[in-house]
Amino acid sequence: MNKTVEHYISELLFLHDCVILPNFGGFVGNPQSAKLNKTTGMLSPPSKQILFNANLKTNDGLLITHISNKEGITQEVAKNEVENYATKITDKLTKLKVLRIDKIGLFTLGKEGNIIFLQDSVNNYSLDSFGMKVTHNKAVFRETIIEEKVTATIQTIRTQSNNPKAFLRAAAVIIPLIALSYISITQQDKINNVYTQMASLSPFENSIIAEPITEVIPEVKIEVEAIPVVEIIEEEVAPIIIPKQTYYIIAGAFTEQNNANKMLAKLKKWNYNTELVPGGNLLRVSYNSFTNKADALIALHEIKQENSAAWLLTQ
Repeated sequence: MNKTVEHYISELLFLHDCVILPNFGGFVGNPQSAKLNKTTGMLSPPSKQILFNANLKTNDGLLITHISNKEGITQEVAKNEVENYATKITDKLTKLKVLRIDKIGLFTLGKEGNIIFLQDSVNNYSLDSFGMKVTHNKAVFRETIIEEKVTATIQTIRTQSNNPKAFLRAAAVIIPLIALSYISITQQDKINNVYTQMASLSPFENSIIAEPITEVIPEVKIEVEAIPVVEIIEEEVAPIIIPKQTYYIIAGAFTEQNNANKMLAKLKKWNYNTELVPGGNLLRVSYNSFTNKADALIALHEIKQENSAAWLLTQ
C-alpha cells in the first residue's frame, strides 16, 4: 500500500466518532469544549478526546472500505492488509507491553491483560477547532510614577536693633543732656538750639533690613498602584465549516443486492424506517437514521438487545 493502516485510521477519526480496527479494538471520539487554564493562562480550542475500547473488534466495513477506495484495491486485499496489521501490533504489544501507533496514541498492557491507552496530543481530531491554536493571556503591568518638585521663595523681614551706630547716637544725646543740667537758665537760647540738633539725630530709630530667603520644599513623590492590564493575543482563525452529519444504525452489510433486499423487506415488516446507505462496495442496510447523535445512541442500545452485531455509522 502507498500509505499505512494507521494513516487511514487517523483520517477517519476526523470524520467519524467510532473507527474499528478489526481483531484489535475500536477508537471512540468524545468531543471536548474549549478550556482555559487559569494557572498558566493557556486557552485551548475545542478538541476530540479519543478513547480505546478493546471489545469493539467486529469488522464494520468502514476502515476496509476506506482503504479500498483510497488505495484503489479490492475489498479482499484491503481486508488482508488490515488483518495482517492487527496481528502485527497485537504480537508487539504482547511481547513488549508497550505499543505506539503514530498520530493516534500509546498503548500499555497491564498485569491483568487490560490495555491502557493514552491519546497522542499532537493531532486535534475536532473539526470545530480547524485553524485554531493554543493562545496565551499575557498580563502587562504598567507602573506610573508622578514626581512633583515644588520650589518656593519666601521673603521674610528681619528686624535688626543691635546696630552699633544707634549706641553712638544715643551717647551723643545723653552726654549733652548731662552738661545742660549745669548750664544757667539764662542760656535758654543755646539749650533750644541743642534740642533742635538732638531731634535731627533720631538715635533710637530702628533700622529694618529686608533680606530674601529661599527655602526649597522637599520633593513629593506620589506613587500610583500598578494596575494589571490583560492583553489577549488574538490569532486569525479560518472559518469553520461543520458538515451536517447523519447517524445510521446498521443492521448488516452485504455484497449481493438480493441479500440486502431481503434484509430491507424484513425490517420494513417490523416497522423500521429502513434504507440502503450508499458508500463503498458493500450494501449497508440501516434500521433507522437520525440527525441527533444522542437519539441514535439510545436507539442503538435498544436494538442491540435483539441484534448485538448492530453498529453506528456516521456520515
